[in-house]
Amino acid sequence: MKSGARWALWVALGLAIGVSLVWEWVPLGDASARIDGLPLNGLGYAGRELPLTDGEKSIYEPARVVKRLYQVGSQKIVLVIIDGSRNRHAVHDPTYCFRGAGWDTVASRDSTVAGGSARRLTLARQGRKVEALYWISDGTVRHASSPLYWWQTTLRRLTFGRSGAEPLLVVLQPFGDEPVDWNRVLGQFPALLDI
Repeated sequence: MKSGARWALWVALGLAIGVSLVWEWVPLGDASARIDGLPLNGLGYAGRELPLTDGEKSIYEPARVVKRLYQVGSQKIVLVIIDGSRNRHAVHDPTYCFRGAGWDTVASRDSTVAGGSARRLTLARQGRKVEALYWISDGTVRHASSPLYWWQTTLRRLTFGRSGAEPLLVVLQPFGDEPVDWNRVLGQFPALLDI
């Protein structure tokens, strides 16, 4: 190897190490302000915090996870919000978690929501069927694409957060056996789309 090529490799290695150290020392902003801005109670809905199970803690830590039970009109839902800014692996396709909890996905389709789309899942377990809804949001655009999430978070790290806000995973599922009218829930609780 010629000395010029060797020198270029050493410079590239030094730059890579320097950038890696900067990434470790320069923390990225998280989405706490958006999460904290979601009201617990409001006109037409009331909520309460739910504790994470030990299994959930082991999967998500050190990511920030909010789990709440809301009553929206006469419908009860569980809301889970995951901020992966401290652990990107915590944000993943929710069908894996549903499968781990014993649910089979029998249908999956995109559903239009303000600012983009969500994924509506029909889940079945022991003769029971329910629908869940999820999306990934940067506060402006909503989608249900894991590859797009990975691209957004990678770009944020490469640009030290200048490329946009941290995307959050938002998962809504029914609490109990009653079916949920997701359009009605989102209409009565529009703050869900501000996350």
